[in-house]
Amino acid sequence: MSTEVIRAENVTKAYHTGKPNEAIAVRNVSVSVLENDFAVLKGPSGSGKTTLLSLIGCMTRPTSGSIIVEGKDVSHLPERFLTKIRRQTFGFIFQQFNLIQGMTVLQNILIPLFPTDSGPTEGLERAEAILEHLDMRKRRDFMVNSLSGGEQQRVAIARALINEPDIILADEPTAHLDTSLAGDFMQIMHNLRDQGKTVIIASHDPVVYEDDHISQVVSMRDGRTLSIQRNA
Repeated sequence: MSTEVIRAENVTKAYHTGKPNEAIAVRNVSVSVLENDFAVLKGPSGSGKTTLLSLIGCMTRPTSGSIIVEGKDVSHLPERFLTKIRRQTFGFIFQQFNLIQGMTVLQNILIPLFPTDSGPTEGLERAEAILEHLDMRKRRDFMVNSLSGGEQQRVAIARALINEPDIILADEPTAHLDTSLAGDFMQIMHNLRDQGKTVIIASHDPVVYEDDHISQVVSMRDGRTLSIQRNA
């Protein structure tokens, strides 16, 4: 039986609470993710899937309810502990890539290592291995602004992997890619899952949520879960 690595229990996330412009992004959602799952949070814009992903990844706190990460309730931990959990547990792939222009591929990948205890030699060796795996080693010294969209995404993936996280979180990763590049991205995610990673993606793209390798689809609308489908 697979181990549960993430559980959201009756989670609600509200903004501007008690004010006229109060907005509830996630409403009383409960969901569980198992080790080595390939899960998708599916829904249209405004459904709450990105907010739920940020709650799962400890990037924001729930207004009510609990987020349990690898058996520990992290909902009310001080920020310094959340920072440590984010760094050690999760690798984040953002919709806009968030690469630093004017820096090379290698420099961008190494950024998450700066506040850690990893030595420069170890970090460089790890980055070289990841670039080789992603077929990007020849681009290591290129400025990221000179790369194609697909190449920039591979750099974002490499950066997400540099701290050797157990869980990969991706927010609308195929939104700016054509069908071929979206397929390439999904193949990389397949490979990461085969290596033992847990993958969670927020997406409204059929290329993502209709993929044959997806083990769980959480359908959302208006901040609520419509259905949770676990595939064999």
